[in-house]
Amino acid sequence: MPSYTQDDILTLHPAPLTHAPTSTIATAFLFGSITFTTATLAARLWLAGLWSWRDGGGPFSPSSSCQTQPLDVTSLPSIYNLLHHLSVFGFILLYSYMCENHPPYHHEEKAIYDRDEFLFCMIMVVVVAGGVSWRRNGDGVAKDTAQETNRLSKGTDNELMTGHRKKRGGGLHVIGEYTAGALPAAVAPLPSSDNDVLNRHQTDEWKGWMQFTFLLYHYIHATEVYNLIRVLITCYVWLTGFGNFSFFYKKQDYSLPRVLQMLWRINFLVVFLCLTHGNSYILYYICPLHTFFFLMVYALMYIGKEKNYNKWWIRFKIGVLALMIYALWDYDLGIFEAIHRLFLGDQPTAGAPFGTMWEWYFRSYLDHWSALLGMVFALNSPIVSLFYRKLEARSVGRQWIGKLSVLAGMTYAFVLWVHGPFMMEKEAYNQTNPYFGFIPLILYVYVRNLTPTFRSHSMELLEEAGKTTLETYLMQHHIWLTSNSKTVLVFVPGFPRLNMLLVTFGYVKICRKLHNLTLMLKNVLLPCDRNACIRSLTSIFVVISGFYLTAFTLNRIHSISLGAVGIVSVICGGLLYQTVMDSTWTEYHSAVKKAREDEDEDEDKSFADKSDVSYYTAGDLSKESIVAKLCPPIIGVMFLFVLGSIWNEIAIAGATSVGPLSPLCADFVNDGLWFPVDACTESNRGMAYRNHHVASFGTCSPRGASLIWAWKEQPAHTHCRFGLRGEAKLKRLLNRRRLLFIGDSMTRNIYHASLRAMGMRKAGAYDATIPKHTDLAEIMWDDTSVNFKWAPLAVDQLNCLRGVNNIILNDGQAPDLIVMGGGAWDRLHVYATDEDRQSHATTLKDLAHEMLRSQKLGVPVVWTIPTTINSQALNTEEKRDHMREEDMEAMRAVYSLNGILSSSSFVIDGTAFTSSRVSESFDGVHYPHEVYDAGAQILFQALDWLLPENPDDIVTPPKVGKMSNPTFGIIILTFVAIGLVSFDGFLGFSYLATFFVKGVKPCDLFEDASSESAVAEQQSQVLKRNHGQTKTRQPPPFLSSRRTHNESVDDEIAALLR
Repeated sequence: MPSYTQDDILTLHPAPLTHAPTSTIATAFLFGSITFTTATLAARLWLAGLWSWRDGGGPFSPSSSCQTQPLDVTSLPSIYNLLHHLSVFGFILLYSYMCENHPPYHHEEKAIYDRDEFLFCMIMVVVVAGGVSWRRNGDGVAKDTAQETNRLSKGTDNELMTGHRKKRGGGLHVIGEYTAGALPAAVAPLPSSDNDVLNRHQTDEWKGWMQFTFLLYHYIHATEVYNLIRVLITCYVWLTGFGNFSFFYKKQDYSLPRVLQMLWRINFLVVFLCLTHGNSYILYYICPLHTFFFLMVYALMYIGKEKNYNKWWIRFKIGVLALMIYALWDYDLGIFEAIHRLFLGDQPTAGAPFGTMWEWYFRSYLDHWSALLGMVFALNSPIVSLFYRKLEARSVGRQWIGKLSVLAGMTYAFVLWVHGPFMMEKEAYNQTNPYFGFIPLILYVYVRNLTPTFRSHSMELLEEAGKTTLETYLMQHHIWLTSNSKTVLVFVPGFPRLNMLLVTFGYVKICRKLHNLTLMLKNVLLPCDRNACIRSLTSIFVVISGFYLTAFTLNRIHSISLGAVGIVSVICGGLLYQTVMDSTWTEYHSAVKKAREDEDEDEDKSFADKSDVSYYTAGDLSKESIVAKLCPPIIGVMFLFVLGSIWNEIAIAGATSVGPLSPLCADFVNDGLWFPVDACTESNRGMAYRNHHVASFGTCSPRGASLIWAWKEQPAHTHCRFGLRGEAKLKRLLNRRRLLFIGDSMTRNIYHASLRAMGMRKAGAYDATIPKHTDLAEIMWDDTSVNFKWAPLAVDQLNCLRGVNNIILNDGQAPDLIVMGGGAWDRLHVYATDEDRQSHATTLKDLAHEMLRSQKLGVPVVWTIPTTINSQALNTEEKRDHMREEDMEAMRAVYSLNGILSSSSFVIDGTAFTSSRVSESFDGVHYPHEVYDAGAQILFQALDWLLPENPDDIVTPPKVGKMSNPTFGIIILTFVAIGLVSFDGFLGFSYLATFFVKGVKPCDLFEDASSESAVAEQQSQVLKRNHGQTKTRQPPPFLSSRRTHNESVDDEIAALLR
């Protein structure tokens, strides 16, 4: 282990937050202040004997009544409730930051994809979810409501059956003088919210299994199923259009609070993740997509909302929107770029390597029709529901003939899609997904709702998972995977499955907590009050802006540290604490005393332990001890100090985020070994059978074991995380670079190994027709030059390097990296006499001087130490006399003594990756290709500090609009028109049933479906009046927040189908 200077340690271990983005510092200020205030308030309440009353209740009221009520700035419990939950949220953000930037172990690369493992996990989840949690929707709490609904639908409720005629807008919902016999006769009973088409249970289940597939795809890097994942994202966006259209169509709530609540639900967590990690919004592209299409649905429904229930007006609006979508994405008129150029640019950023403009165009293009198709289905969903039930009222044979005819048509389209677009490569498939991705979607919806049993049952396990899809999508980037979903978080190194289990457990628990926090904070800060919502959002914006300005200022004067965060947090938190105390403490103290006195008068409610002195003195400010007054701020400071100390220790002892390696890692990069791996594993046998029809292996461990190069584990605090540099990574590192290799055959083999790593698989292949001692040149990726100069002797290398330096001085044409090596030929041919040795030493000194000269000219020089010699395999007498391993070991020392190694920017130790495989050197000097591949990988690790960012490496983004396809756009417009005019949510496929069953044409079901919708609405209103509100004991009004009723929007990312 090398020793480090103090400067080295500071380089390796900069203080936490030293290089953090300004937004990260601002977030630390914000939640540090909140945490200090929360800890101080908690200490004050506890010391004053009021801890049990912190939520507005007390020993007599165990429920936390103010947790979901709007914020009341005059109520201490309401303020404490908000601060407490914001502190919990802050700790979760801190945990995500630590997992990303200060993990206990180095982040690992993702597992190698195995199709068998992927299918096993998918099928296992469905089997387990179906076998364990398949249950009828509405069981439990909702069961009584379902029974009441059935009672009403049978005509036993007189209030409903004596309804009156009611019209809305242009007359879509027409409620006549309905009686029990007035509903359509040949139809099954009215559905409830638990057994209708695409009910809430079903959509949550759908989201659940899709999210599991999506996460598994990311975790095991299952690039093979990319096209399937694109379809699943299409389904998510389709559900956005379907769910939000359903809400506005049924609830008619276009208020500002409703819009802000929905935007909060989508964006609350992602905004703070962007601030915490310094990421761009587009990185979490699902959120921009949902936000954009939610606003699109809102705008459609809001414009002309008075006539939304006119039969043709709403269809006309959707048709106009379809034409706008066509003009924006499918016909390249430049409109998309003109609109978005004001907000988006071409500067590469995290999640957008070609800039946010292209990234947003690409992401939105892939699903630009999905939300609108979901809206078409939502508009026709009452007709779809009636269509199913009309069929189910027929005889079994006739019913299934009708259903199977529709299924046959959809299946035929699905087969065409599978054998056509779905089998395309990734780039080609992306061009077709917006136009044909709906085919498997509508087939799934049709089959999932095919029978009453399917519609009324769901898998509870997947349903629960589906409720937190937004949180699981966002947090996978940082606390399940890391590096924005590119690497794996490690808590248990060496046990990948156990590690996955542990990390997943914490990940799921945190995501569920975040889901509840988001909804709770929404209820508190964004009630159904326009002015309250505006005040809350304005306050949030002002506070965050203030902390951002503070962080920016401290950053400019280089005063950012954990200590600075602590000082700002204590000052701001102290001001907030004192403000809360001044405005609420006296009234709260008196209110508690009065409440307790009232409870003592009622013997039925008095269960308090009267031996507790604080119980009687809680309302007397004069009896509050000096300790209770002075200690809380001290406790708050101590709490922040302990938290900061833990953070600092973890940062020093732990690893760091994935990034360029430090130059200090040069001390470790040659420290590796060849590790034997038995290829005859179960997964490899399965892969061999699937891909090559191999039945069994013939060479297995110990004689058939494969050897792979591996680096030894380095302590996490070294921040030296080595790993395979594949073609994609090398393309990013070496784009538009010029690499020059100078040396003998050993260096030439490193040159060939480098080309193989860059993607030229046959580089270095044995070919006797090619001259061995010659220069070589290759162009990779059209703009990366990789050349080799044959220079076997030290004098040749000197002349070659001197010539390169002169060219740099005269023409400025400099290579970006020079890799050199030699010594074997010198030992063999020019090292026999003392004169030869002296001349060689002089040459080496001159060579070392030229190497330093190159570095002064800005070109790093890498030296390759000769590989281990297999003395017994040397094939000539001359080599056995002059090139034995003992001779070469002495030669290596000569090169070191004459300054070659010290003059190098980096040294590749050839013996490090060859000494343990010396017996495989077939001619005593050269090794199999895979051995040199290890040397190339050692070189590529060093590129992180050898090659700075290339200022000429300008990324040219693709042209916005290049993916447009007017012909496919016309096809999808046709399907939209069919869905609107034919009143069919399945875009015309339902009409196939009319060839076999009469009376089920969707266009003929419109009036009946409208009547049913009106009856269902009346049932819902009657149920509310019949059941009423459950009466619960409320705390005193002065202990709770404002008691304005605030009905939760709940989790409405995909659907709001109550």
